[in-house]
Amino acid sequence: MSTFQTTPIDEKLIETVKTLIQQKDRPALLKFMDDTRAADTADLIEHLDPEDRLYIFKLLGPEGAGDVLVEIEASVQESIISDLDNSAISEIVEELDSDDAADIVGDLPDERAKKIIEAVEDHVSDELEKLLTYPEDSAGGIMALEFVAVRAASTVREAIEILRTKRDEVENVYYIFVVDQSNRLVGAVSLKDLILEPPERMIRDIMDPEIISVSVDQDQEEAYHLVKKYDLVSLPVVDAHHCLVGRITHDDIIDVIEEEADEDMAFMAGVIDQEFAEESSIKVSRARLPWLIAGLFGGILAAAVIDQFESSLEKILALSFFFPVIMAMGGNTGTQAATVAVRGLATGDISMLKVGKRLWLEMRVAMFNGIICGILLGLIVGVWLKDFRLGSVVSLAVVLIILNSGFIGAAVPLALKRLNIDPALATGPIVTTSNDVLSLLIYLGFVTLFLHVSA
Repeated sequence: MSTFQTTPIDEKLIETVKTLIQQKDRPALLKFMDDTRAADTADLIEHLDPEDRLYIFKLLGPEGAGDVLVEIEASVQESIISDLDNSAISEIVEELDSDDAADIVGDLPDERAKKIIEAVEDHVSDELEKLLTYPEDSAGGIMALEFVAVRAASTVREAIEILRTKRDEVENVYYIFVVDQSNRLVGAVSLKDLILEPPERMIRDIMDPEIISVSVDQDQEEAYHLVKKYDLVSLPVVDAHHCLVGRITHDDIIDVIEEEADEDMAFMAGVIDQEFAEESSIKVSRARLPWLIAGLFGGILAAAVIDQFESSLEKILALSFFFPVIMAMGGNTGTQAATVAVRGLATGDISMLKVGKRLWLEMRVAMFNGIICGILLGLIVGVWLKDFRLGSVVSLAVVLIILNSGFIGAAVPLALKRLNIDPALATGPIVTTSNDVLSLLIYLGFVTLFLHVSA
């Protein structure tokens, strides 16, 4: 009997499994996987060498292989699938829920995907062709076609019978959706109400007509916001005519949260299209290099700014010692504000209806931080150079630099969102380059003005 306890993946376990693979001890490996959850098996496979991954994966039956495959990181999943023949993939796809099957087939090359669709059973191919027409980041792209729906004119007894006939097809039933004769969504009934109400009670009398739904063509982020805002565990998906076509469950939303968070952080860090499990140095380099080159040109622009103030630096060479401090203060302030803004926009915690309020908050925070940091650096410069007037100038420059960086860091993501541009994509390069250039302009401009007045 399988216990399915959680299995921590450590070096000792990995070495044990590698030894069993080398010994070709199939019974022991099968026993281990039979007692291990799919997610833990997937975690283990990710830590193995490619040939060992394939060996242990092929020991799983189609159903077990499917459960494990959907839990594996994308780059490792791609490697395993590329080593499987079309027959094996077809058997796995037939065992998966429609949304997971569509994800697998959708990532295949077009020609291979077509062969898989032709090889699977008719009802599976119909589901795949339907789901693959939707963009992968839309509600239709992440929905599952397996759900339980009953007519509003049905009785509780009839609804329970329909639920029983669907028990092998639909997992994790939270609500039974209610539709009219045209299949339009009109409400939902919880399992609790279905069990407690008398068998002859009409569904229309016990259903909740104020059901939240999402359109099939809406972005997956909108589905996430609805689930979060209304504490939903299952979200029905409807077409343009409000007909019920699928559902999104909380596990799909968790995947969306992780995907969107990874994407946003990757965009901000300049590592687009890089999977954490990616092992190809060429692919990782290709993802990062364009943003490093963009940063290089931003640095050249900053160097050009410094060049314009060469005469000022020649007079007080020690001021150049503080370039790293000035750049860091502006960069860190901008990054903090930008990160909070991008994350808030992604999660819905920051509304575009309150842009002014958000900017005013960031300006107040930047002003407070700028005054504290400016006073500290001004005192250090005054003592170091034995010139507290110059220290006061540097102090004022730091206040303005932090104020400017805080404003840019918060304003850029909000402006990009207003222009329907993904804030995570463009915020990093814009904020970094503008803060570097403007920070140097403010710093060197104030110092040059001070030297001119003092002359």
